[in-house]
Amino acid sequence: MQLDHPNTKLMAPTRAAGEATVRAFAPRMGKGYTNGRNHDLGAGKHRDVSMLSPYLRRRLVLEQDAVATAVLEHGAEGAEKFIQEVIWRGYFKGWMERRPVVWDQYREGLMRDLMALDRDRGLRRRVESAEAYQTGLDYFDNWAEELVETG
Repeated sequence: MQLDHPNTKLMAPTRAAGEATVRAFAPRMGKGYTNGRNHDLGAGKHRDVSMLSPYLRRRLVLEQDAVATAVLEHGAEGAEKFIQEVIWRGYFKGWMERRPVVWDQYREGLMRDLMALDRDRGLRRRVESAEAYQTGLDYFDNWAEELVETG
């Protein structure tokens, strides 16, 4: 999804917005993050996830700045899980950069999947239902709608 999608409710893709997101999440970078990051509480209730990914990805917020904020707010031990996740993100980014064949294999698989959609009308209808939040599975439909609206 692009950040400029007309239905998105994401903040502006600017450094100032990224820094504001860091400041807003700073009180939750400790135990709140540690205990709640893997739980989906529903739309608009994501208090234990940082929402920093778009800013980190585009280098509008630097990893070291997010970590420094966490340490300042919670101490190194209190923010340990948040710090670990930031470091893992950097590690896997580097891992992927050193293995371009993985990206090539992903793209090949994606092309096969897109060709299958062209050939299989039933599959295409099911995908379109998912994209329109109309699978009949409330939890999935709500999640898909939130993903499109907020990224």
